[in-house]
Amino acid sequence: MTVKYDVLLRRSPDPEAAALRLERLLADDIISHHVKGMSEKIVSHFIHLISISNFLYHFLCRHPESILLLGEGASIDLSEPDRLSDIVNLRLYKYRELLKITWLDLIGETSYQVILNRLSVLAETVIHRALEIVSRHKKYAGYDNHPVPFCVFAMGKLGAIELNYSSDVDLIFVCADEDDIEGDVHAFHQRVASHIKKLTSVMEQATEDGFLYRVDLKLRPWGRSGPLVLSVDETEHYYEASTEAWERFAWLRARVIGGDKLLGNDLLERLQPFIFHRTLSSDDLHKFIQIKNKMAKQRHKAGSWNVKLGEGGIRDIEFFIQILQIVNAYNYSGLKTTNTLSALQELIKSGLLDQKDGHNIHNCYLYLRRLENRLQMIDEKQTHKLPVDPKQRSKIARSLNFSINGNNQSIDMFENQLNLHREIAKSCFERILPREY
Repeated sequence: MTVKYDVLLRRSPDPEAAALRLERLLADDIISHHVKGMSEKIVSHFIHLISISNFLYHFLCRHPESILLLGEGASIDLSEPDRLSDIVNLRLYKYRELLKITWLDLIGETSYQVILNRLSVLAETVIHRALEIVSRHKKYAGYDNHPVPFCVFAMGKLGAIELNYSSDVDLIFVCADEDDIEGDVHAFHQRVASHIKKLTSVMEQATEDGFLYRVDLKLRPWGRSGPLVLSVDETEHYYEASTEAWERFAWLRARVIGGDKLLGNDLLERLQPFIFHRTLSSDDLHKFIQIKNKMAKQRHKAGSWNVKLGEGGIRDIEFFIQILQIVNAYNYSGLKTTNTLSALQELIKSGLLDQKDGHNIHNCYLYLRRLENRLQMIDEKQTHKLPVDPKQRSKIARSLNFSINGNNQSIDMFENQLNLHREIAKSCFERILPREY
């Protein structure tokens, strides 16, 4: 191993692991040849990647040709899925693109809002193609205008176009109304539900090369106890009768990503009065405060700090922005957006939030999201807890380009900046509503 490698290894998040992994990868002719042609700067990024991400290191071991995707100008490819005819190759496509996105993330020359967007676009592209693959031989009599008589709504972070490295994809399915189909309605619903189960199964199937995405369907009407799909009319009637404030928060992020988009957009239009009330009643306010009280208890749970749910975490900012959206969107239509940072910009633009305050919240939110993704980048696990172990915490700190002169110094600098951001997020939560009604 050359002196150049030694110097670069010492600068990596985990020098010991990086040294062993680099040696293992350079034993492959394809990787060795490609790395030898890299500049020192690019080699440094490569070492950084294999040092921090266990699952992508193992992916490179299994698919050494993927090294050719790394280097200058790496970008997400949205055309390839159209040429993929099976789930196995779609799964490989997902991880090749995830490798490139991680590369761009670690280089740090791309806006983090773009990284979140690309993670979301990748998931949406994969879901869309998986739906086409499982729908290939399915036909629905009396519904010939569209490939499938249902639409797919993305909720949560996918709906907001700000997905994590290891997020569940929250989906809701809605099918055509009775008047738009022929035959037995019960049998029709059973066929659609079977279709959804097939899609979910192929999405979640785990192999040595990983999986597509974990699918979470619990945001649908009646949650896990409810049917997998309702018609547009049935869904509208459910929400007309709903008194659950959290369901309004969920639909703030709803976005049609697949299937019959005309059907989906029709439902979204019908649900606008449910999501955005013209006026807020005392009962609305009481329910919002109840949600805040539940969050307050979650924020103080014992254990390592949770970047998503803990005090001064991501959820503090999201709750702050979503409350302001619900309260003001009827009068400021620009707030009817699914994206957190777009909503934040609209709050500033409308004069509902001070520009300096908004700028600080913007930077804080992206910092916390970057940290959250560093935690998930390691093993592609849906974790949000900052490790207590000093070695693991130092690995995270060094991956974020804090001091490389010693682990303790790295951790101290990282935690000082983290505490500043946590105070900003914490202030958002504390000022938006009172704790008691």
